[in-house]
Amino acid sequence: MNTRTILTPATTAMDSLRHEFDRLFDRVTTPGLASAWPTRLFDSMRPHPAANLLEDDDNLYFEAELPGVAPENLDVNASDHSLNVSGTRTLDIPDEATTLRRERSTVTFERTMRLPVAIEPDAIDARLEGGILTITLPKVRPARTRRIAVREA
Repeated sequence: MNTRTILTPATTAMDSLRHEFDRLFDRVTTPGLASAWPTRLFDSMRPHPAANLLEDDDNLYFEAELPGVAPENLDVNASDHSLNVSGTRTLDIPDEATTLRRERSTVTFERTMRLPVAIEPDAIDARLEGGILTITLPKVRPARTRRIAVREA
């Protein structure tokens, strides 16, 4: 017998509401999304790297701009519904050099993103190439119902 849920479970409704609040907060705290002001003005003030979150049927894809960050200076942590990327971009100045102008500096950053679906933390792949961090987050496969044949003993 096939059954169908007509009402949305409370957890799904709460997750949806929480997701909308996360989007609203990101929109307010990311100047390029919040207004028509030029984003270059705010790039140096941004406390976290610019990021995209994409999805297909099987995976979520997190992309972040991390120019000048070495893989050994990155820390990526994930749970079933969140992703945290933190790290440091360090700049080495030779001892014999004199600084005439300094616009780049050592920066410590952290970016936490709530994920819209559960993921498999043990199957995550992270790559840093050309200053872009790409993290592939496989989605959890939902429990599937299957028909079991009953045979006579």
